[in-house]
Amino acid sequence: MTSVLNAPRAVRLLEAAGVDVLVATSFHNVFYLTGYVGFSQRVLPATQVYAVARADALDRPVLVAPLGDLDMLAQLPARLGAVHPYGRFFVEPGRDGAVLTDELARYEALALQDPGGTAAGALLEELARLPPAARIALDESGLAPQVRDTVLAQLGERVVPGADLLARIRMVKTPEEVDRLERSALVMEASIQAALAAARAGMSEAEMAGVFDARTIAQGAMPHFTVIAFGERAAFPNAVPSAARRLRPGDLIRFDVGCIVDLYRSDISRTAVFGEPSADVRQAYEAILAGEERALEAMRPGVPAREIFEAAMRGVQSAGLPGYRRHHVGHGIGLETYDLPMLNPSTETPLEQGMVFEVETPYYEIGFGGVQVEDTVVVTDEGRRLLTRSARDLAVIGA
Repeated sequence: MTSVLNAPRAVRLLEAAGVDVLVATSFHNVFYLTGYVGFSQRVLPATQVYAVARADALDRPVLVAPLGDLDMLAQLPARLGAVHPYGRFFVEPGRDGAVLTDELARYEALALQDPGGTAAGALLEELARLPPAARIALDESGLAPQVRDTVLAQLGERVVPGADLLARIRMVKTPEEVDRLERSALVMEASIQAALAAARAGMSEAEMAGVFDARTIAQGAMPHFTVIAFGERAAFPNAVPSAARRLRPGDLIRFDVGCIVDLYRSDISRTAVFGEPSADVRQAYEAILAGEERALEAMRPGVPAREIFEAAMRGVQSAGLPGYRRHHVGHGIGLETYDLPMLNPSTETPLEQGMVFEVETPYYEIGFGGVQVEDTVVVTDEGRRLLTRSARDLAVIGA
């Protein structure tokens, strides 16, 4: 399995923080360190799964996971130094003479255990194997309070918070991550084109969303969120596609959509008009597009995130929406839809080569509707590169 971990960055940030061991606890952070795709943690988020990774052996993390989840490890092998299961789960061995596939043979080797015990006990056993003076960054984002309290009671001052450290490591993407993010964005663009091609008078938002999601699934991706709204309903930022609102000539069609490809997210937006757009619609859209353009032009390594926000705001306000207001104009994206850093007025974090952002300048006005453009962008050594490829102009489709 191809690793997504930015190991050189991780080593550098761990050293700067004086941390010897990183313990991931959330689904995404465990995957990031190990490549392990769990099951129970996605269905029951309180399920405890941990990855214990030493700074000097990041390529050999130890996975602590429920015994009942280990069929996932047989089906989707991960990059691990060891597996420490806990709990109980009952699977019968293959009968004499049974011919097993490679993945079933792997599962049989993993499943025929009865470790018992608890998640906290298994984690403490692994931490007890570390050098006595090792400083441990413990990711609090997926950690049950009682497990946190147990670890702190035993290890005390050796433990420091780890969620923010992991978030900062994940800010800069590897080429593998950029590839997955690009593929995820391209799936959304193809689904938008399929939805617009199917547009017809009288079609409901829900029907268009069905076309959209079907195209997403046909491309091998998992729909994550599908905001498709017509006309005045485009003012709802998180519009739920309605079966009652039907497409009429002159309607805005606003897409704000995302999917998951190989666990990596997309979040892009496009706006169309069914028929001839009004002058107000054209003016609003041209203003937000100008703001996005100014933001993109400002993106390069070393520029503080807040300057991207400021460039976008000036662009929209000077191009036709002088009263435009916005709390952010984009965000990092990766294993989660909102990764650090944010493109907002208070974030001083400088852009770095390999950061991937969603850059957006939406405008919502009750009674008018909403217009939005949002693109996926990777910061390069010379500036930035768009991962989205479709036209960003206001789309005009036939009524």
